Amino acid sequence: MKIRLHPTIILEKLINSLVFILLIAYSFTLEIIENAEESSEVIKSLIGALNSNLLLFMLLFSLIILIIFVIIFTISWKNTYLYFENGNLIIERGKLFKKITTINLKDIATVNIRRNILEQILNTANLKIDLHTATSETYKGKLIFKYDKALDIRDEILNNSKQNKQNENFKSDYDYKASDVIKHLLLSIDLVSLVVILAVYSVVIVTLCFKTKSLISLILSIILIIVLLMPLIWSLAKTYLSYYNFKCHRTKDHIKLSYGALTSYKFDLPINKITALIIHQSLQARLFKYYMLEVVNAGMGGDEKEEKTIISLYVNEKTKNKLLNSLVPEYKNRLTLKLGLENSLKHYICAKLFWMICGILLSPFTYGITLSLIPITIVIAYLQYKTQKISYNKNLVIISNGILNKKTVLVKYNNIELISKKQKIFSKIYDTYSLSFQIVGPNNVIFTSGLFSQKIINAILKQYK
Repeated sequence: MKIRLHPTIILEKLINSLVFILLIAYSFTLEIIENAEESSEVIKSLIGALNSNLLLFMLLFSLIILIIFVIIFTISWKNTYLYFENGNLIIERGKLFKKITTINLKDIATVNIRRNILEQILNTANLKIDLHTATSETYKGKLIFKYDKALDIRDEILNNSKQNKQNENFKSDYDYKASDVIKHLLLSIDLVSLVVILAVYSVVIVTLCFKTKSLISLILSIILIIVLLMPLIWSLAKTYLSYYNFKCHRTKDHIKLSYGALTSYKFDLPINKITALIIHQSLQARLFKYYMLEVVNAGMGGDEKEEKTIISLYVNEKTKNKLLNSLVPEYKNRLTLKLGLENSLKHYICAKLFWMICGILLSPFTYGITLSLIPITIVIAYLQYKTQKISYNKNLVIISNGILNKKTVLVKYNNIELISKKQKIFSKIYDTYSLSFQIVGPNNVIFTSGLFSQKIINAILKQYK
């Protein structure tokens, strides 16, 4: 049976096109008025009647263009269907220029539900279909259905059981409160970028205070600074609204996610489609011993608006361990991360000093400044060495790195598509190698380890085979 999209998609398209419609109307209005003398008698009389009210004239054109858009969107809606046939999901669109997209159900990694404010009011939902491949979305247009119908379609694609359908309003494995979302927001901030931004703006404000001669100029300058800071403020507010009412729950074979205030998200992640686990720690999170959990899920994460598939906001170490056991016990292990040999440290120091020497030779006039940076370079090399660790067993490999923001990646061997060891300039001298592996996920995710001995790298490669 063919399933037609919900007609409210016409309204959504009109709202999204409203600014464009007004710009067209405004441009047409100016064009006609400027060329009034060359226009027909009918147009001249119309301009004469409305010349005293340009706004009314523009609204008239807006209405005409709006009607045209309504007709186009309605025709598109009437000729867009979704249906199932011979184990395939088929999306059919268009009449004169028909496009039929056929997707084998086995190739679909996840089907997720998004709901903006309008869709929550109208009780509709947008389905997003993700494949195993690097392509983040199969169908670029919106697939809008009644909310209950969207759930039924998602469950039919993923072959969910009746029990899964009944557990749509699930209880989270951890009770995240509003304070936890604020804590996550503060721990997620990139402190280095924030310090740089605040330092620049502080210099600008101080400069303006000394240079401006009138109070009005000073007030306008401060308003300008506030306006420039608005993107940062909005980013913080957006993060809070995005993860408001965060819930995560593990069933037998799925992880259910639900969060969002203005735009709500409902994800149903099949466990067998999870290809890696990532434990994040920002600089401030490392100081206070907090952790954020993310999974790499086949097909998800390619969308810019959906950068990470987070299964836990920042929580303390005790809660983190409980959530690891309840959400992803498949990645439970007792492995201890180990540093590379001292040769790795020598490699880092020599490599960084080598590029500094190259810089001096290319620009001898700045050699004094460059030489003064040598102690800082050695400290960075040491921190890089101390923060790059590795471990492995018969089932998975773990790598950890990050001088400021730390990231620990756990990957099972059967989820690795390609693995290789790399040798850099000084590797032959110090016998050090880095490990790089590509896994199933959005845009073919690649993780690279630090420098380790050939013995460790070969042992991991042997397990992979």
